[in-house]
Amino acid sequence: MEKSTTIQEIITPNLQWELLSKKYIQEIFKELTDEVTKYLRVATPQKIEEEEQWIIRSKEKFDQWLQMNFIVTDTEGDFIWTCGIMDLNTPTPELWLWIKKSARGKWYGKEMIGSLINRLQTHKKIDYIIYRAHTENLGSRKIAEHFGGEIQLDEEGKEKIFIEHKFDNSSSFEIVEYRIYKK
Repeated sequence: MEKSTTIQEIITPNLQWELLSKKYIQEIFKELTDEVTKYLRVATPQKIEEEEQWIIRSKEKFDQWLQMNFIVTDTEGDFIWTCGIMDLNTPTPELWLWIKKSARGKWYGKEMIGSLINRLQTHKKIDYIIYRAHTENLGSRKIAEHFGGEIQLDEEGKEKIFIEHKFDNSSSFEIVEYRIYKK
């Protein structure tokens, strides 16, 4: 995927896309509650400035072509979530998403992840796509499985459990890793 590929080229039936910016910072800050961040690498922000710094770092990583983060809204322009692609400069990019609580269960996650998978498989030479999910986050796990994600297994053939640390090292949690191969 070349950097010249623009965000306008991501089109889905029920969602509108734009690169991450401060435009929805109030909504992001309001929706990142303890309940939501339970499944995320980020801790619950205490000040809106923490989210501003994340947006600044995200732009820097995009400028270096390391990461691409998006704001997604529904067709009415209502904020739904943030999501993105990490490790763009590798043959094993990683997808992530976060959907606000009130927008869950409406198939937005599948639409978004499906579009990102398609973009990567169409425009970038990859070995596979990584999709990690908290062991208890069944909705996220179902998304990976819907797209043929193969869960990583340990030596005994059981789900391999990884320990993920919050970016601020405040806590850790168990995750599983799926690999999505081009069909």
